[in-house]
Amino acid sequence: MQTHFLKHFMIIGTGTLINMFLGILTTPIITRIVAPIQYGQLSIFITYSNILLMILCLGLDQALVRYYYERNDEGYKRTLLFRCIKLPILISIILSCIIVILSTCNLISFEFNTYYIILLCLYTIIQIIYRFSLLLVRLAYKSKLYSILNIMHKLIYILLALLLILIFFNNNLLSLVIATIMATFFCMLISIVTQKNLWSIVNYKASDCCITFTELFKYAYPYIFTMGITTIFQAIDKISLNMYCSYTEVGIYSSTMTLVNIFAIIQTTFNSLWAPMSIEHYTKNKEDKNFYQKANQLITFVMCFLGISLILCKDIFAILLGEKYREAAYILPFLIFNPMMYTISETTVCGIVFMKKSKIQIVVAAGACMTNIIMNTFLVPRYGCQGAAISTGISYIVFFTLRTIFSNRYFYIDFKLSKFYLLIFSIILYAFYNTFNKFNMGSVIGYLICLMLLFILYNDAAKWGIMYLKNFLYKEE
Repeated sequence: MQTHFLKHFMIIGTGTLINMFLGILTTPIITRIVAPIQYGQLSIFITYSNILLMILCLGLDQALVRYYYERNDEGYKRTLLFRCIKLPILISIILSCIIVILSTCNLISFEFNTYYIILLCLYTIIQIIYRFSLLLVRLAYKSKLYSILNIMHKLIYILLALLLILIFFNNNLLSLVIATIMATFFCMLISIVTQKNLWSIVNYKASDCCITFTELFKYAYPYIFTMGITTIFQAIDKISLNMYCSYTEVGIYSSTMTLVNIFAIIQTTFNSLWAPMSIEHYTKNKEDKNFYQKANQLITFVMCFLGISLILCKDIFAILLGEKYREAAYILPFLIFNPMMYTISETTVCGIVFMKKSKIQIVVAAGACMTNIIMNTFLVPRYGCQGAAISTGISYIVFFTLRTIFSNRYFYIDFKLSKFYLLIFSIILYAFYNTFNKFNMGSVIGYLICLMLLFILYNDAAKWGIMYLKNFLYKEE
């Protein structure tokens, strides 16, 4: 199982690595062409679409993941897909029509004009279909296809964005929005075509799937609230900056997130594989908890190492964005807790998923969201982008803690939490220091202390990782 996981991890990781380098090479070009205010407007546009996406999926995307491995035949999986996707698409189309009518008739005032509202609705519908089609790719362990789709998405976005900026040189926001929509649309088509058997409506038979819609929705409906709250939780920093500051601050903050996306090489790769693989492993071997413990220790070591290294290099990365975005260096340290804590929590949330306690996810999301709202309310007016970053970082630690506590109530796994929190506390102190100071000797000393602590506390994880990597490379040869 470990070798199987590592094989797919390396394949997807290679794709995400290419994706990361594309971002590093092209983000500085775009940020030098596009003003922070327009980058901020794009970020708010995408944020609104993501909120709609999470709510309109109705949690049925999570139901697809949970029930996908109940049977192996193609007919079952095809019917399960259509049973999960038809209601989200229908509701999104109806809601889009209502929103466009309200905007056109000026019955409700929206932040964007009617043209952008239409694009927002279109983008949301495309995102819903693409989410389900990409889930099928992940669940079938089509790692190469998943990597290709990610690379294509980035390439299409970059090429279209630069081309459209040249055409609509006086409307960079429109260029970025169209590039975002078209990149997602093309990848959606490719993912559907490559899995056309599962998307074949001609071969659809309701009797092929023994899981009723009622059972699916019973598992899924708590995720409507959970995903809605979680998306607001993830977006509250940008919304707060938009309320208390301006689009410029939102643009600088969002551009910093592109630097944090260096974590994508691990976060995206791991999260794409872990959810389906952990459920499959539990289905086949319910008593093996060692698998989850090792995964937790390994991903903790990797994410914390990357996190403190990224904080150390914050000033170098910020220079890439250009003079207008130089403040990004002081925002970055606490933003690393977003991908770090979320990814690690994916290994500790097993009990909630395995025992189908989806309602608990609402409590987790609500607790983290309230923490974020309260902290943003106090810190953003005073510290601006830095306050939003600190609020986000602390909220993700709360998110991890709640996920882990509730999960262990239903399916206890010893994750060695005392040493984990000792390490996280040291990284918090390091992040605080670098949030309010430029790179200096203190930054280097703090990094070495955190690094030494990491290797002392997680030396076993380092040994396992090296062993698995050697085994993988040996077998490949």
